[in-house]
Amino acid sequence: MKKNSTATNRPTVRPRAALITNHGYAGPDLPIGGAPDTGGQNLYVHNLAKALDTIGYNVTIFARGGFPFFDSKKMRTGIQPFMGNIRYVFIPGGGNQFIRKEDIAIAIDEELDWLEAFIAEEAQALSMEPWAVYEFINTHYWDAAVLGVGLVRRWQDTVVARAVVKLLEEVVDQEILEAFLANAHVKAVGLAPAYHLGRLLLESQGNTGGPFLKSGIKEATRRWANHHRKDASLISSSVERTLASFRRTVQTIRPMLAAEALGDAMFQAKPKTAAQLRTLLAVTDRHVWTPHSLGVLKEERFKGHPDEERRSLKFCERRNHEFTVSRQTKAFAATSTELAERMISRLDVRPESLFYFPPCIDHDRFRTHDDEETAGTYRYLSKETGIKAKTLREGRVLFETSRMDNSKRKDVLLKAFARIAKDLPDTYLVIGGGPDNDVFKNLGTIIAESPELKGRAFLLGYIPDKYLGPLFALATAYVSPSDMEGFGMSVAQAAASATPIVCTDTLPFAVQYAPKEARLVPPGDVEAFAAAIKGLLSDPESAETLGYRLAGRVEQLNWHTQTEQFLRYLRRQGFPISISTKRRAS
Repeated sequence: MKKNSTATNRPTVRPRAALITNHGYAGPDLPIGGAPDTGGQNLYVHNLAKALDTIGYNVTIFARGGFPFFDSKKMRTGIQPFMGNIRYVFIPGGGNQFIRKEDIAIAIDEELDWLEAFIAEEAQALSMEPWAVYEFINTHYWDAAVLGVGLVRRWQDTVVARAVVKLLEEVVDQEILEAFLANAHVKAVGLAPAYHLGRLLLESQGNTGGPFLKSGIKEATRRWANHHRKDASLISSSVERTLASFRRTVQTIRPMLAAEALGDAMFQAKPKTAAQLRTLLAVTDRHVWTPHSLGVLKEERFKGHPDEERRSLKFCERRNHEFTVSRQTKAFAATSTELAERMISRLDVRPESLFYFPPCIDHDRFRTHDDEETAGTYRYLSKETGIKAKTLREGRVLFETSRMDNSKRKDVLLKAFARIAKDLPDTYLVIGGGPDNDVFKNLGTIIAESPELKGRAFLLGYIPDKYLGPLFALATAYVSPSDMEGFGMSVAQAAASATPIVCTDTLPFAVQYAPKEARLVPPGDVEAFAAAIKGLLSDPESAETLGYRLAGRVEQLNWHTQTEQFLRYLRRQGFPISISTKRRAS
């Protein structure tokens, strides 16, 4: 029998990988039962870290900290071990309160400063450059990607600043060079190496342009060329030719053109230095972005929604962040084919730079469970609903869990169940998720004002972790009315548990992996949801068959296998992946 396994020739010292997930309540005790902004993405990061640990990495998960956990006053600070060779590092920034993901941009500058300093300190302890600490940095969602791109840009500022200083040593005063190094990030010198090289040389000679620009270029070139034993006339004539091609340019712009042309000519005169700089700039970029969701896609889904609702999602800001990140990143992972299509068609991502990495399943956790394994969960449900555990076990349980957000459309689910509750007297609906916000209160109002739902539909709030796997398994059906998902991990978890599914026809997992097995209905269609649920429960044998067929559909979603393929992809993209992931028979 063939198994997917990692080759045994691992490095003696474990290499390091970093994952950044910057919103919600990511941490060692991941509240996946519905804490704000803490759903499938952070579970994805959790499981990816576990797979990387198994393959042979030391994994650091960076998450926003500096504020309390959602269910306690304990602060999210410092470094916390997770499991195996995985740790969480909490990044402060943005104040000491939770910030929803739509508003997280206000925290990123402070977080980037802290993150850069943290990695620099670790690099010093390891006697290596900061960009070499991790073989790759995988960011998740746009906010983390902004941090990843920011790190790369700052490291490239450092590389360029060092190259410029090396080329100008003993030509430009040491004090000026030290000030240039100190302000490299402020000037973002990594974006325009030639310009900053030429500009610093010209300014050090007291040249500010105007009528003396030409003579200033010649004097600056002469001094630099004499020191480096290069032909000054070749360099200055190259600059003059460039300026001549821009005769009509206004005088205020000409010094900038001269600086760029001078820097280019200096690099051409030192080809070895220029080649080394190009190599270093490439080496510093170890960033790969996994968006999980895209503003352009979510905006499509929210077309026609009230303006007030759309405003809160800040589509314009998000689109611009995502487009900027895509133009400054060389490697990408898409969690669904729908996201991959939008990345290519709307964000100008090259198909060959894109890796398909869907959310996989923790098959040890999300699976079928026997009566003994579900007994504790039935007791938990009994305590939360006031219904005897025996009654719940002998009846039917409809289940849904996700954060309390308008886009999850839990109101549709309640209204659909109210339509059919009388016809299904032994059936109960339990809905998980938090926080206790306006959405939660509105759902409570719907239940309170609907006689059909009294004693039949229940809001569980945050579901303790130990009950979640068994709850997916004991459910008669999993029902998801969400308007949109990046993938639909909770639906995939239900499938792995052999639980039949009713969900919207916009969930990528169901559409891509189980279009015939899942019962698909249009978003927001109360009557269609009611009919689909009633039809599924009316034929228990068929529902059971669908459940087991669904479980077969997710067998391919294996974290270890997909992670090995991801590492092979990164190696092809030029990342310094040191662990061999060749498959072997056993």
